[in-house]
Amino acid sequence: MAFVGGLGVGDLGVRRRASFASQRRRPAVLRMVAVGPRVGHGFDLHRLEPDNKLILGGVVLDHSVGCVGHSDGDAVYHCVVDSVLGALSMPDIGQLFPDKDPEWKGAPSDVFMRATKDLMEEKGYEIGNLDVTVILEKPKLSPHKGKMRENIAELLGCDLDRVNLKAKTHEKVDALGENRAVACHTVVMLVPRPLEHEAQSTVAEATAVTVDDPKSLAQDWMQMASKRVMVNLEAGTAAIREAEAAIQNEHVLQNLYETIKSRKGADPSSSWTAKLFSKGRSKISQKVGEEGTEVVIAGIRDDKPELIKESADLLYHLSVLWADAGVEPDEVWDELRSRENTSGIAEKQSRSS
Repeated sequence: MAFVGGLGVGDLGVRRRASFASQRRRPAVLRMVAVGPRVGHGFDLHRLEPDNKLILGGVVLDHSVGCVGHSDGDAVYHCVVDSVLGALSMPDIGQLFPDKDPEWKGAPSDVFMRATKDLMEEKGYEIGNLDVTVILEKPKLSPHKGKMRENIAELLGCDLDRVNLKAKTHEKVDALGENRAVACHTVVMLVPRPLEHEAQSTVAEATAVTVDDPKSLAQDWMQMASKRVMVNLEAGTAAIREAEAAIQNEHVLQNLYETIKSRKGADPSSSWTAKLFSKGRSKISQKVGEEGTEVVIAGIRDDKPELIKESADLLYHLSVLWADAGVEPDEVWDELRSRENTSGIAEKQSRSS
């Protein structure tokens, strides 16, 4: 028989309830890929009455009153479960383990903790850190805090230094201060599980499960591998599309420039660009200034459609000026690249010197 903080979990009734966690674990061969940390908060409160055990953090405490609850009433475990479920944006403990369901009557709360750990790992997360505050007038929890932390860390599969537990009294105020209730607050941060941990967990699960259907297990592995490949492909595809868009934008300007250059020396009556070239650089420069002013006006008026149109006109006339002065777009791009990772203030100071 195994014990968690003094609670035996070897009897048939408990093993039946504990099967919930193993049933949750088997389909978890396929796991979600977590993105970024998540934070959750939990709160729980139980009345304290005679003829009930006082169980907190998996530790049975010697006291005249205990928690009233459908299960064993472990307010600490319930609070931790709710904080993790909250961080995962999932239903709370009362919805997943209803207090009207006879299945959970008198159930040890470590069952809920193990099931929550499975849900957390299925979504690709692990405990970053967990901070628990227990509010109880008596008995004193200081002698038991270490064991409570150990139980929580073991059930959630994390290092002990990621779990903190504090105990406070309520200074004899209201039901908490009169020792008629116990309350608990928990804050948790979940972080994405490293991919190597995911692989190790998957291997451990696959080897721990009795393989009744090797073909089905192989299909699960293929699906998992395909999912991982698809995640990487999607990320790679997004990067490629972004790069292609940047290249296409550069090509738009380059194509415009080449078209403008082809009009140089052409009959002024044949195109507006040829007419601009025929009027000389002073007129071209004047047009660049006029279009720049139009851009400024559109910006001040917060007129986005007009700003887009005037910006296009400015780029066109600027390209005409480049072509007339023999400036290639690549020369401008090279100048911009040379300024990367350089402070604008420092760049201006270098010009004045």
